Amino acid sequence: MAMDLSPLTPDDIPEIMRLERLPGYDAVVGRFEADEHAAEFASPHACYFGLRDGDRLAGFVIMQAIREPTVLLRRIAVGQPERGIGTRLVRGVMDWTFQTTPAKALKLDVHLDNARAKHVYEREGFTQYDVDDVHYFLSIPRERWAEMRR
Repeated sequence: MAMDLSPLTPDDIPEIMRLERLPGYDAVVGRFEADEHAAEFASPHACYFGLRDGDRLAGFVIMQAIREPTVLLRRIAVGQPERGIGTRLVRGVMDWTFQTTPAKALKLDVHLDNARAKHVYEREGFTQYDVDDVHYFLSIPRERWAEMRR
């Protein structure tokens, strides 16, 4: 299954919403309504990327604060877990962030009940910097990303 990370457009909103609404994702991934996605697409501070599988999305990611020193990976969802799609999305948006923005770091939060995602992020170089009653907070600085890409 050869898929390349590609920018998404508002035409992809139905597919994005399909993935957000997969069973169990409401608790750990989050979801927007169509108008919220449209507003994010219109914002100069956000962008969406995905991996296409034919006419469907295999997965997507929402990036926010893309003009800030620390970019936020807001949401990631995949259609079929444990197939490497999440890892490809994470690596792709890490590379995009550090190759195309002046960001010093990339951060995200992961639900306490989402051990699989936390494991992927940590394997890819993210480290935990905080935790609350709901989320772990992780980040990766540009320097760590560069080390891992050597």
